Amino acid sequence: MIYIALGLLLLALGYFESAYRLAAYPLGVFFFLHGVGSLLHRRKRHVAGYFSTFLGVVSALYLLPILNITHKALLAAVAFGFFLSAARHFAGPLRRPLTPISIVVTSWALGAFLEATHMPYVPSVVWGAGAGAAAASALGLLGGRLGGVGRFFARHTTFFGLLGALLVVTYYVSVAIKRPWLFIAVTATSVAAVLLLSGDVRRKGAAARLYDDPDVLEAKKVEAEFVKTGDVALLAAYVAYHLAKGGVDERKVVEAVRLAVSYHDIEPSPFAPPLVVRLVERLNRRRRRRHLQRVKAALRSYL
Repeated sequence: MIYIALGLLLLALGYFESAYRLAAYPLGVFFFLHGVGSLLHRRKRHVAGYFSTFLGVVSALYLLPILNITHKALLAAVAFGFFLSAARHFAGPLRRPLTPISIVVTSWALGAFLEATHMPYVPSVVWGAGAGAAAASALGLLGGRLGGVGRFFARHTTFFGLLGALLVVTYYVSVAIKRPWLFIAVTATSVAAVLLLSGDVRRKGAAARLYDDPDVLEAKKVEAEFVKTGDVALLAAYVAYHLAKGGVDERKVVEAVRLAVSYHDIEPSPFAPPLVVRLVERLNRRRRRRHLQRVKAALRSYL
């Protein structure tokens, strides 16, 4: 409500005071629509909330007289790329396919805007970073027998984006100093690094079971599923089942189930960029593993 009130105040200021109209109208429209988006987020309508903020950005750009129509359109395209990147987290089955699309839209539009402002070299670096990240993200969609390859590229999207930017910079430098071998050497080194990173390195030793019960073949799947999704209901169901099967006292079963369901993920802000969301997800996976160890210790003490 604060953003909505601020937006309405700025719009009223621009209407009654022409001296402030140049800045008051764009800012007022943006804050008003962003405030509407915040209300939609509170009602769990996240995609509509992000779209409202996107409309606020586009409206503010349209009302700015200091930019020409080309610049406005390209900046609106950049904002649309950010909208896709944020909204994809709530797009269900479209979440993964939208990732490379959002990267392509954002990087292309940003590079085109920088080129339209006659900034040398930087647009190509932006396009190189976008091409590397988008290619890795697209390869991350691979499944089936190539699922391992897909997961590798999906985990290293940022790395390939930086690699793409580095190759563009290296190309310009090699051309400027007339040393083409420099670009070739960096490219070859990058390919070797990718091959090393993608190697199937397996840790020695078998993974520990969730429960010390050799008859439970689904135990590993439960462990992996909890670490991946944080589904405490599934973990609690298995805890209750195996303790009851082992004849454990009902009070101890309740204590173990209470421990299993006590875990909660850290939720990132709905306005957090994709990189922050990925970092929070990695942190949550580490926290899930630690919680899993506590649950396993409790089970061993009861059985």
